Amino acid sequence: MRELTLSEIHQKSLQVLLKIKEICEKEKLRFCLAYGTLLGAIRHQGFIPWDDDIDIWMPRDDYEKLIDYCVANADSLKPFELKHYKTCKEYIYPIARFSDSRYVCSYKNAKDYGLGVFVDIYPLDGIDLHDKRFIRLIKRRRWWISLCGNDRLIASKCFLKTVCKIPFYWISRCINLNRLLRKQDISAQKYNFNTSEMFTCVTWEIEMCYKKEDGCSFIWVDFEKESMPIPIGYDNILKHQYGEYMKLPPEEERIGHHFYRIFEK
Repeated sequence: MRELTLSEIHQKSLQVLLKIKEICEKEKLRFCLAYGTLLGAIRHQGFIPWDDDIDIWMPRDDYEKLIDYCVANADSLKPFELKHYKTCKEYIYPIARFSDSRYVCSYKNAKDYGLGVFVDIYPLDGIDLHDKRFIRLIKRRRWWISLCGNDRLIASKCFLKTVCKIPFYWISRCINLNRLLRKQDISAQKYNFNTSEMFTCVTWEIEMCYKKEDGCSFIWVDFEKESMPIPIGYDNILKHQYGEYMKLPPEEERIGHHFYRIFEK
């Protein structure tokens, strides 16, 4: 199989994003660019040249409607398909991925679940930062989900930490990951996105939260010569995530932060 170049991954993943946009416009669903993709839209008017994926946010209500749509229209959507615990029992993440099945993604240290060229879809929920018990529960489950999704024991930098991790790794081999993902997803919806003062992707990054007014509505910008929505408070969000986000990192840090290769079938 031929491996795709970074430029080709950009082109193919943009087509996946455009398919999501088409569905969202048809079904009147809200979404916006997020994380490195949002930064790329503002700083580069497209991909960060060394980045290798696309991230989007969706408010929980719209996220669930997208999942329902993809389940109901699975055959007509092909070769595109949704990867989620409701659609794929082998899936390993507490977010969804929309994938082009004409390609094969080889992900380092992760269990295989049939991923192709993809876009990450992060559900947004409300959060109460004073609810420490809830936050501890989400973090603990997220740690187990990560451990369950590994296809091997990942050594820590500290030898003692690696040794301590061994029994937990073997316990994780006996856990029903699909059921754990379902529990995490249900728990994450404790606080409604539409009525909360703060929001985040609770299932993924509960440590970094944002003010509701920064993410409650969207504006449109150019991304690779396509018009895409971004959060209205993108400046506050990007400063919170990256600090001086318009400043380029040192040249030695201009590398992708994911560990996968994509091939044509």
